[in-house]
Amino acid sequence: MVFPTQEVNDLLWVWPDARAADLAARTPLPLSPQIDASKGFVWSSLVRDLEYDWQTLVENVADPSHVPFTHHGIQGYRTKAAPIAMKIIQSTARVIAAETDRRFKTRITFVPPCRLEYEICFSSEKQIGLVTYCLPVLPGKSRLVAQFTRNFAPMLHQITPRWWTHIKTRNMVLDGDMIILHQQERCLQQQQESWQTAYLMPTQADRLVIEFRKWFDKYCHGRLPWQEVGVVSPEILPINENRQVLLDRYEQHTRHCSSCRGALKAVQRWQKILLAYFALTVAAVALMPDSMKLPLGLPAILTALLGLGLYSWLKLWLEPRFYFVDYVHPDRK
Repeated sequence: MVFPTQEVNDLLWVWPDARAADLAARTPLPLSPQIDASKGFVWSSLVRDLEYDWQTLVENVADPSHVPFTHHGIQGYRTKAAPIAMKIIQSTARVIAAETDRRFKTRITFVPPCRLEYEICFSSEKQIGLVTYCLPVLPGKSRLVAQFTRNFAPMLHQITPRWWTHIKTRNMVLDGDMIILHQQERCLQQQQESWQTAYLMPTQADRLVIEFRKWFDKYCHGRLPWQEVGVVSPEILPINENRQVLLDRYEQHTRHCSSCRGALKAVQRWQKILLAYFALTVAAVALMPDSMKLPLGLPAILTALLGLGLYSWLKLWLEPRFYFVDYVHPDRK
């Protein structure tokens, strides 16, 4: 069976009906105006599977006020958190848009059913953005496709490996959300309350989440159509206490990401090379005549020791970041 596909903006779009190629060709893709190289924008992408539901994912992305608390030390600081004045400027079946104007003017737009994006203006010319596609996978599981955009510093974008930003920032942010949102979602399910009674949202920063919830109730009856597509959804999803599974970067991201997968293979290959170099160098120096050990052997041993130090860094610090890094919020001082 062959499905209609298009490759646009570094993403592969699939129409899941092999018999509707004409309809697929006529239907506009949910593209963001920020992903436009002709306007000077550059962007990098990230995909990761998440251990919480689609509606929880949308809520989280739509809530900027959680950032300095959940992502303390990565994307803000708790001590610098401040109220966010947000106003809804549009709310229809096809689009919900909000604006904030605290430090930088920001527009947040939700285009159902999956695109939620930020446009942050530093000045009349400089702009950064976050374009997310929030995709349901199974009850209690979702997938995030994120594109990070800006219209300045294109050279920095070209020289920064995508895998480096993934292990240094992007995956750490998602790790910080994962533990909290997975357990929060399951606990709310156990209460079996509606969001109107289970949530306390008294601030302006909550307005976009409220509008999303109203939209979801009005147009989706507060649920995704899992039964209609043959997926059995338990009333209460179990809480997974295994942090190794919840924060499994390899299964959720690395093995699907060409940049991270390639970097991991290179890291493992360099470890073998460095160990082999160390062993061969030590053996060669041991066999040298005494007269050569000081002028030739000593420099060789020093380079072998430097290589061993690099091996240790690759093995103990870099390689684990493609697999699992525990994220304990109280430890982030």
